Amino acid sequence: MVVGGRTGIVAVRCRRRPHGAYAEEVVELRIGPVPSGSVTIWVAYARTVLAQALSTGGGLPPIDPALIEEMERHLDAWEAAATPDQPFLWTTEADPERLAYLAHTFLQIVQRLSEQAENRGFPIAPVDGEEFYQALIRGIIDAFEAEGRSFASFAEQLRDEWPGLKEP
Repeated sequence: MVVGGRTGIVAVRCRRRPHGAYAEEVVELRIGPVPSGSVTIWVAYARTVLAQALSTGGGLPPIDPALIEEMERHLDAWEAAATPDQPFLWTTEADPERLAYLAHTFLQIVQRLSEQAENRGFPIAPVDGEEFYQALIRGIIDAFEAEGRSFASFAEQLRDEWPGLKEP
């Protein structure tokens, strides 16, 4: 299902997949197509932010080192999928509860970085990485909207609170 017919975002679908005797609910998240150069620039910036969070805190809220490692694995995957001279398109399946936890932490980081950037009078992140960043955030929000249930209200909250989110 494509949500909202937005350019740059192929939205998600929810399904159940077998996992032993239980079914595990997942959402499929697709980000892109966006220029691969936008991905690599934003990933480099995000790695710097996470490194600062680990070493000095960087003025960020406390982040569990295991969560930082998980975020770094996503950065690794995005970087590996970003092929020069080809559009970036990335797909994964995620547990909606886990994605909500990651999104909430990511929102806290971005809110703090946004405050710091506003105080300095500089952009929050490199302008050349903005297209990937916007696609990532809209993709996450669209995933929760497509999931429905209580996640739809979480998607609305993210859309309302996310600093710098641009509507397509």
